[in-house]
Amino acid sequence: MNLVGWNAMMAGYAQQGDHKSTSELFDSMECQGLVPDEYSFLAMLTALYNAGMFLEADQWLTRMKVDYGLQPTLVHYTCLVCAMARAGHLKQAERVALTMPYEPDAAVWRALLSACAFHGEADKAWSMARRVLELEPLDDSAYVIVANVLSAAGRWDDVAELRKMLRDRRVKKQGGRSWVEIQGKVHVFAAGDWKHERSAEIYRKLQEIMEEIEKLGYVPIWDELLHNVEEERRKEALWHHSEKLAVAFGVLCGSAPPGKPLRIVKNLKICKDCHEAFKYMTRILERKIIGRDVNRYHRFVDGNCTCRDIW
Repeated sequence: MNLVGWNAMMAGYAQQGDHKSTSELFDSMECQGLVPDEYSFLAMLTALYNAGMFLEADQWLTRMKVDYGLQPTLVHYTCLVCAMARAGHLKQAERVALTMPYEPDAAVWRALLSACAFHGEADKAWSMARRVLELEPLDDSAYVIVANVLSAAGRWDDVAELRKMLRDRRVKKQGGRSWVEIQGKVHVFAAGDWKHERSAEIYRKLQEIMEEIEKLGYVPIWDELLHNVEEERRKEALWHHSEKLAVAFGVLCGSAPPGKPLRIVKNLKICKDCHEAFKYMTRILERKIIGRDVNRYHRFVDGNCTCRDIW
C-alpha cells in the first residue's frame, strides 16, 4: 500500500479522535519504509485535536518541523489552536492564532468560538464571534452559538444586538438534513418533516423514545432563537429535529441487526439537544449511535460520546 492509502486510514481514525490507532498506523507506515508527508501529520494532529490532547499536538507539530523538515500549513496550526481551546487554554490558543505565520481564517476563530461557548466564556465567545462575522458575515452557526452562550449568561442586551444584526444582514439558518440508509436505500429527513410515507409511524416511535429518555433524566437544551416561543411549541420543535427523526426511522425499520450501531449523517453540526438526546437513547435502545456531522464523527455509547461534548 502506498502513502496515500496509509494517510487515508489514519484520517479515518483521526476523525473519530482515536489517536492511539492513528499513532500505531503512523509507526507501521514508517516501518514499511514510507516517509510521512504533511497529510500524515495532519491526520495525527486531527486525531489529537479531536481527543483534546493539546500538549501532544504541540509536540507533533514541533516534530514535523524539526525531525522531518516539513513546513506546517494553516490547517496544521488550526489543529493545535483547536486542541488548546478544547482543553480550556483559551488565552494560549488565541495567542497561537495571532502569532502563527498565517493569517487566521474563519475556521480558526469559529473553533475558538465553539470552545469559548463550551467553557461558558461569554465575553471571549462574543469577541470570537465578531472575528468570525468579520470574515463571514452570513455564517448562521456563529450567530446561533454566541446567542446561546450570551443568553445563558443573561446578556440580553447583547442578544438583542445580535438579533438586530441577524435582521439587518438577512441571515437565515441553513436547513438541516439527516440521512439514514435502510436496506440500500437512503432516506432523508428535515426538521418537522411529514413527507415520508411512514411519517405517522416515525412520529409515534419518536414520541415513545423521547418519553422514555425523559424518564432517565433527559432535559431539553433550548436554542436561544426559540427563546420567545411558548414551551410546548419549543419542545415540539426540538423533538422533531431531522437527526431525531432519522434515528426513530432507523429503529422502526431495524436499520441494523440488534446490537449493531445506528448510523446517521447530517449536513450541519449536530445540535446540543440532539447530541444530549442521543446519549440517553443509547441507554434505552441498548445500541450505539454513530453520527457523522459536518465536523466529525460522534460515537454514542452507553450514555457518552467520543467527542466528550466538545465539537
